[in-house]
Amino acid sequence: MAVIKKKDILKSIGYKIQQARKDKGYTQEYVAEKIEKSIDTYRGIENGRSVGSLESLLNICNILEITLDYIFTDLLDKKNEILDNKLYNDFQNLNSKEKGLINAMIEYIKNNK
Repeated sequence: MAVIKKKDILKSIGYKIQQARKDKGYTQEYVAEKIEKSIDTYRGIENGRSVGSLESLLNICNILEITLDYIFTDLLDKKNEILDNKLYNDFQNLNSKEKGLINAMIEYIKNNK
């Protein structure tokens, strides 16, 4: 198990939040306003200088429609195991037709590497 430095944690969290914000097409100002924080505070989160409060982090997740899993999974040593379990559980909830489509996509990807 690797020891993770605080600066690496903050940088990773900020990067994931920034990517999610850009994917939504939101500005930093928009998100800062929605979470009722100053633009400087929000920029500090995205730039990896701070993570803000738990309240801010949860509000950011809600505004950007992302989960804490999305933010933290890359920092975990067992992220592949976690992803495998999530995929397995998601797959179990599909109907037969959907499972067939997923299986066809997997086969296509494997055959076209």
